[in-house]
Amino acid sequence: MKIPFFKNTVTNYFSMFVRLVQGILVTRWLISHLGEAQYGLWVMLWSFFSYALLLDLRFGVAAQKVTATELFKKDIEKYNHTISSIFFSHVGMALLILPLTFIGSFYVRELFHLPLDATPEYVSFCRGALLLSGLAAAVVFPLGVFPEILAGLQKLYLRNYIIIISKLVELAGVILIFALEQGLFKLLFFVMLVMGLTQMAMFISVKKSLPGFRIRFAFDKEIFKGIFRFSSAVYIISIGRMIWERGMFLLISIFCGLAPVGIFQLGSRIPFLIQQIAQPYVENISPISALLHSRNRTMHLAQILMRSIRWVNFFAAGATIMVMIYAPRIILLLFNVENDEAAFICRLMVLFVYFLLVCRAIPEKFLTMAEEHKFLAKVQSCESAFFIIISLVGLLIKPHELVVVGAMILTKGVGTLFFVIPHLIRRSHIRFRNFVLYSLFEPALLAVATGMVCYWQYYLLRGTLHEFFLLALAGISGVLIYFPALYFMMFDHAEKIRAKKIISKLSGKVRRA
Repeated sequence: MKIPFFKNTVTNYFSMFVRLVQGILVTRWLISHLGEAQYGLWVMLWSFFSYALLLDLRFGVAAQKVTATELFKKDIEKYNHTISSIFFSHVGMALLILPLTFIGSFYVRELFHLPLDATPEYVSFCRGALLLSGLAAAVVFPLGVFPEILAGLQKLYLRNYIIIISKLVELAGVILIFALEQGLFKLLFFVMLVMGLTQMAMFISVKKSLPGFRIRFAFDKEIFKGIFRFSSAVYIISIGRMIWERGMFLLISIFCGLAPVGIFQLGSRIPFLIQQIAQPYVENISPISALLHSRNRTMHLAQILMRSIRWVNFFAAGATIMVMIYAPRIILLLFNVENDEAAFICRLMVLFVYFLLVCRAIPEKFLTMAEEHKFLAKVQSCESAFFIIISLVGLLIKPHELVVVGAMILTKGVGTLFFVIPHLIRRSHIRFRNFVLYSLFEPALLAVATGMVCYWQYYLLRGTLHEFFLLALAGISGVLIYFPALYFMMFDHAEKIRAKKIISKLSGKVRRA
């Protein structure tokens, strides 16, 4: 089976770009047309929708793993029963959403913190919006298995095409609804309808990709037990990750106040953005790991893992070194704020995110799909527990946001370096020396060289150039260093030949023009 790694990655990034631009435009129009109160209602409804997705219990990842191991080729009937069991598990969870939404509709004043003088009509409007949101969540929820199947089929590009089209349709619909001066209720109905049709399009793509695929009206207890053993461990991993991602803001707020939360949010925005930018590439690793592990192609998988970490390191190291140097200028340009503490947190967090991207993200994807989900769940649980304990003890001694950052770095660092990385090397048979030199050291060394050039520019030109031009100069310098290095360091022989052909074609078109 040929893996469309390049097509998947490119469409992942294109989909992310479309979603980002669409999200920015829709948010601006929502605030402009709805006002702050109804926009706040919109945000709360989507927050409840996001929490409803926690009922997934990571069964979707199990569907991706089963598909990636190509069970549909070995035994299509067993595959159908497995996916059907996952689907109807989702149906069961979706049925929980309806009574919870119905109960919540009686407490809209408390849930949305409505003012005491809110009219009965407005309360009824909020109740109707909540009921519509819950109904849509219950309908769409079971269909979430089909995007995971496309990921398992190595057809992320199909999923991305559907998402891109749906986001463009959604954008056009929002423009039309606001042009016709319609309100939040019709907007919510339209967006939920588009979401349901998007998931149905995923289902049609799965049907076309898998001849003989059927959803059976059956529930196999034995199959479900196996799915649950896997998905429950993955669910623990995701909950543990959520604890430190969301818990740090809560801990800072409780012990330090709202102002330090704002400073921490300001400093962490750019590092977390770098983490999000890397995700479309990292997403490829899960189905590839499941497929090659099921075929026992250990050497091939080890090469892919090392090369993938090298690629992530190549770009993440460059971004990290730039943020380390220009953190105060970037924060000033983007947020119009000068704050030394926010800049320090930004530098600290970007190093932490770089460490996670290089040493944790890809190993975690591999180990999850290589039957090491229980091991990862134990590591994640211990990390989360120690993060909370160390943070609480530290905050009681010294209430400061850096205590939480330090606890997070300490627990993740110990868990990754002493448990996850050694386990990765043992399970994948990667040679430690090659891993350190090829995947970690060489790309980082290039970033250090780039950083020296950019720091020299920053040292000489700060205060004389506007932040935008200073950062633009740094970006151009980085590109001039990184693009030749991309060819000589990162491309293998076949990729160099392909790059030469593309460059020759482009140069030929330019000459003819």
